[in-house]
Amino acid sequence: MSHSVQILLIALVLSSVYGTASITGSKSVACTRPKGTVCEIKKLPSSDSTSDETAMEFPDLSKRTVLKVLQGTLSHLTESIAQKLTVRVLWMEELGLKSVFVNPSFEELHLRANLLTTLESKGSDSSTNSYNLKVLDVCKNMLKNAAQLEPFVRLEELYLDDNQFEQLNMELFVRMPNLRVLSAAGNGLVRIVPPIGMLVLNDLVTLSLGRNRLSSIEMENWQLPSLKTLLLSNNSLEELAGMDGFEQFYDLEKLELAGNRWSCGWLQHALANVSVRKPQNDAEGVTLDADTNCSIEKVHGICCSFTPMAGQREEHLFQPEIGQVRNAIEQINLRHEAFVRYRSDTLNELKKKLQTHLNDLQSFLVDQENKSVLAQIQATQIVQKANQLRELQAKVSSETRTAENIEQERKQLLHFMVDMKNRLLRQAIETDSLWVQANAEKANIERLFEERSSQPQA
Repeated sequence: MSHSVQILLIALVLSSVYGTASITGSKSVACTRPKGTVCEIKKLPSSDSTSDETAMEFPDLSKRTVLKVLQGTLSHLTESIAQKLTVRVLWMEELGLKSVFVNPSFEELHLRANLLTTLESKGSDSSTNSYNLKVLDVCKNMLKNAAQLEPFVRLEELYLDDNQFEQLNMELFVRMPNLRVLSAAGNGLVRIVPPIGMLVLNDLVTLSLGRNRLSSIEMENWQLPSLKTLLLSNNSLEELAGMDGFEQFYDLEKLELAGNRWSCGWLQHALANVSVRKPQNDAEGVTLDADTNCSIEKVHGICCSFTPMAGQREEHLFQPEIGQVRNAIEQINLRHEAFVRYRSDTLNELKKKLQTHLNDLQSFLVDQENKSVLAQIQATQIVQKANQLRELQAKVSSETRTAENIEQERKQLLHFMVDMKNRLLRQAIETDSLWVQANAEKANIERLFEERSSQPQA
């Protein structure tokens, strides 16, 4: 009996030892819900080395389509780990990832707010058509080389915001005809390398290149017929080379241009045929952002400046006068807007009163329809109500005529101010011409004086 007890104790000890060893050798994670197409992992277990990460055991994902890892730390998503993740959609945000192997079966990768420097894929001998990736979100990482994206030719949405790209070669996107969203804002881009041939993206709806350091973009060979949103704010752009006007984007709905160094002449021409949406009419036109403080000129609320000729020092002629004119125009606009609001409120109040009187009349007629004894009283009240309606109508007509007169005066004043500005500019040009002639005459006189001085005296 004692012998059998000893054997049992030895067996228990051995099983506990081997069990502990197997537990410490691998770390497993599980989905929060045992069934469903989405597998959520609340937190990955901590790991001290890459070997520990490779030994991590993920649950069976053969019947899952989405994997979301909510918390934890994972430095490298290696090929061996990626092969275990048989899902189509993978969310791994804020996990400290430095490199990710892209499994060809992935259709969506959401990798925001990591430490990514590398996107790994199979060697160059494999066909790029084998990748099914359609959505790639790598915002807020440390990527520098966009060439890593070359194999993913089926991309439809690409988010590269807030990385460390300094240039973006548009030739990369020639082989991505399905691209609908391309966002590369906040990278410090200094150059957009134009494509070798034509860049045709028939499905591109959104192009975002704001918050960079771009001074020029050559868009001569770009064809974006479906573009609805174009974001170029907060760069150093003066003009878009090769593009005459934004009207070439027929479906354009949103345009952001503020925070640049636009040339007034180019900007005026580029927006000449664009219907900019007005604040009081939010149903038509293109939504355009605006600069808050402009030192010189504005075109549709966007700051710009006149580009000086070669060799000429940039001087802002008549800047005080232009500022005074602008302030006067702004005051007129403010007064006009206040009057429009007042008129609108007054008309609404009158309309409500008219509707109330009409309702009262209708109620009165319905209530008194079968009471012939009070017919005279009804007639008297109806006459009184009708007189009140006529007075209100006359008041509305008077307010309308007053508004039209004020609007006419405002247009005349604006025309006068624009005419004065043009005269000032012409006078400046004439002054410059006279100054050039004076300098020429001065040089001629000095030359004659030198010639006479050099002749020997008789």
